[in-house]
Amino acid sequence: MGLLIFMGWKAMDWRKALRSLQYNAVYVVLLTIFPLFIQGQDLLEESFSDPGDETREIVYTNWIFSLSGGIIRVMQDRLNYNIITDFFAIVYAWLFSYLLYFAPLYLLARDDKLALRQYSIAMMFNYIILIPFYLLFPVSVSGSHPASGMIPLLYVDEHWGRMVTSVDPLNNDFPSGHVSLAITTLLIFRYAGAHYRRFYRFLIGVTAAVVFAVLYLGIHWPADVFAGFLVGVAAVIIARNEKVQMTIDRYVRALNDRIMPKRGTKKTTTVEKADGAETAAR
Repeated sequence: MGLLIFMGWKAMDWRKALRSLQYNAVYVVLLTIFPLFIQGQDLLEESFSDPGDETREIVYTNWIFSLSGGIIRVMQDRLNYNIITDFFAIVYAWLFSYLLYFAPLYLLARDDKLALRQYSIAMMFNYIILIPFYLLFPVSVSGSHPASGMIPLLYVDEHWGRMVTSVDPLNNDFPSGHVSLAITTLLIFRYAGAHYRRFYRFLIGVTAAVVFAVLYLGIHWPADVFAGFLVGVAAVIIARNEKVQMTIDRYVRALNDRIMPKRGTKKTTTVEKADGAETAAR
């Protein structure tokens, strides 16, 4: 549906998209694996948890709360309606996930090698920055802080809350990964060209909705959102650097050629090399 809306049926060429997938197979695999790093990190925390981790989490959460934790309570007091809560729960749980998986699909359909490369590298740097923070600087979700006066709107919902808590450790707050990844996607498509204008406008709305959702639902603190914004901007700046792109792409291309060799090419065996050298000597 997204391709029909933003690209149109006539513009879709499935053969070109499949060739693009073959050419960018390593980038696609990386984009699929990146979110699993967070789950892997959660398993490590469970296996190697330290008695002092809970104390650190309380200290760090109190510090983040002291920066501007009370702002969210004002927002909740004025907008605490079930329909608003459900809408932004859908934004947080589903629309954001759709965004992450549709964006690379859209780039593949357009066979936009440059934008896909930049998007993949930017996402990689997001996770390189986020995971150490989550491991070493645990911060609890804003709705769990007793002094904040906030309602954990997402987590008190029997349906949405149960779905989220089943996969979320609730202490991966600073910086906000939802914000950083949404900002990254927005900026990549901002500079990708005029033919992405419609999708870019859609991204503006989605990013604004994600930022509001993580605050309003009692998930993130304002400091988390600000830090997530900085991470997203920094990742895009790094990914758009030509030297960084070429360095990473050189290794990706070599690996991609091994995994997905082009048709009509074959590896030269040792016997073939010896035969060629003998012929040249003659």
